Amino acid sequence: MKNPATDYNNAYSYDNVYGHALALLARFPEADTAGKFHLDVGCGYGRIAEPLTSTLGVSYLGVDADAAGVESLRERGFEAQQLVLSDEETTFQRLTEAIGSRRLHSISLLDTLEHLVQGDAALRAIARIAHLHSAYVVVSTPNVAHADIGRKLAFGQWEYTAEGLLDHTHVRLYSDALFVRALRHAGLHTVDSNDVIRIKSDQHFPATHPALAEGTVLGALLADLRARGDRFGSVNQFVRLCAAGAAVDRPTHVSGTEQQRPFLSVLMRTQGTRLHTLVEALTCLAGQTDDDFEVLVVGHRLDVARQLRVERVLEDSPEWLRAKIRFIRVEDGNRTRPLNVGFEAANGSYIAILDDDDVPFAHWVATFRDLHKQSPGKILRAVAVRQDSRNVEIGSMPGLRGEGGMDLIYPPEFDLFDHMVTNQSPPVGLAFPRGLFHDLHHRFDESLTTTEDWDYLLRGAFVLGVASSPKVTSIYRWWTSNDESSRTVHSQGEWETNYQTILLKTDHQPILLPPGSAKKIRALVAMRGSAPVAPVRSDELRKLLLGHLLSSSWKVSAPLRFLARMVGGKRVRFNYDETDPEVLRQKIRRIRRTVSWKLTKPLRLRKHWWDVEP
Repeated sequence: MKNPATDYNNAYSYDNVYGHALALLARFPEADTAGKFHLDVGCGYGRIAEPLTSTLGVSYLGVDADAAGVESLRERGFEAQQLVLSDEETTFQRLTEAIGSRRLHSISLLDTLEHLVQGDAALRAIARIAHLHSAYVVVSTPNVAHADIGRKLAFGQWEYTAEGLLDHTHVRLYSDALFVRALRHAGLHTVDSNDVIRIKSDQHFPATHPALAEGTVLGALLADLRARGDRFGSVNQFVRLCAAGAAVDRPTHVSGTEQQRPFLSVLMRTQGTRLHTLVEALTCLAGQTDDDFEVLVVGHRLDVARQLRVERVLEDSPEWLRAKIRFIRVEDGNRTRPLNVGFEAANGSYIAILDDDDVPFAHWVATFRDLHKQSPGKILRAVAVRQDSRNVEIGSMPGLRGEGGMDLIYPPEFDLFDHMVTNQSPPVGLAFPRGLFHDLHHRFDESLTTTEDWDYLLRGAFVLGVASSPKVTSIYRWWTSNDESSRTVHSQGEWETNYQTILLKTDHQPILLPPGSAKKIRALVAMRGSAPVAPVRSDELRKLLLGHLLSSSWKVSAPLRFLARMVGGKRVRFNYDETDPEVLRQKIRRIRRTVSWKLTKPLRLRKHWWDVEP
């Protein structure tokens, strides 16, 4: 147990382990506490004894290996016994003897577990006693995964101290996940928690360390990454209230071997409205040259009839492909919700989004694998061509028609700076490494109703980078006419709001830039000081068009355009997926030819960045 040479005579405080433990026990009061007592295992000097007995109305028994602490309790009028925790059976017998025939109210094991060589055995013994008496157990232990420890360890610094998170007498270290596994393995199941929070722990030294300093870019980046990992980065000590139950037959340690996984998890969102394209997408998967993948078909808000039709399509797949398919229902949320559910369920090393109207070519999976071999762990990107399409009826059967050729409008290489202006990578051309979601805990932003894939790509690219191939591996269908798509379901204002939200998010987070970024930044800064140059890139044209549509003169003249639309005029829309330079130029020229733009010229008194010629 605790080192007798170390003084653990810590005072009771409402905001330390003792106060937090008592608060947990007080949340679950018993009507009848007469004759019951609290067992404090590893009690030290038992500074919780006075407030506990006063608050809960029970008597107190403390046990500890340190004679000084036991003597202090006795001098203050409390029952205490000297007891060494060892193997499970011995500990169970010794504690049972100390309890005798009395009624047990609750048990605590505070600031003790981390000092025990046989901690798992002690937990099992305590769980058995708690089960016999139907008593709650409150357990605490320091958090070795506190952000301060991780930041320093990333640079090779690990420093034991006289006490605190890395007390030199600690023999076992716990993160939240390990602590929960240890409790469950012993048969202790968390009912409530009241962890002690310390933004700056006792490991927050030296204050000049760049990883700890609050004002550094490095510190901000590490803080952002740690905050996404889990919610325990600022937890100093875990304090958990447990009830005894069946032990979970899972060891607290892990094997350390890599789990066998399929290379790719293919996530297909469907609403069951385009079964003919779903059949086509599955047929394309059946023709992949690399079949090391699984398929997760996520049905979103399906009624019974549509669900049955989707399941029938899946059942009609070849047997070997059907064995790779899992069907998942999602009943809530917007179009982003199925992505989080699907990514959570995915087993693959990489996860790709293949919507039910996309067309992957035979080398789609194989190209992703080639990129992985070259740059493991990066986001993988291949090229998708865009084809205008519409749904048609052929012999009373639903079908589709491609209207025009396959347009190579998305760039063959990934450019982070271009993507910070607008998305140039349809989801079908991307494969995200599993670790982005499952280890770094980056989730799709469910507050976004559109452009959720662009937001996720940017956040991932800032941390992981992107490996890109110029190979064309898929068709991204662009639905024309009145066929339903995200462009028709969501209003232009909704698209603009989501776009601005993503830009704001990128402005508020520290980012990592890939090699070669310094050169591009220098070029951009140099261009800023030069005379205006006619934009030729699609992203610059998009910015130009957006400047027109967001300008005050365009907004105040909206009533004039409403009258024009009453007599057949068409609205100029900004589509976030539009990258064809000529289409963008035509829209800009249409705006400048309108009466409302010409009449509001006096409002544009100074030269704006959108005043250049397209």
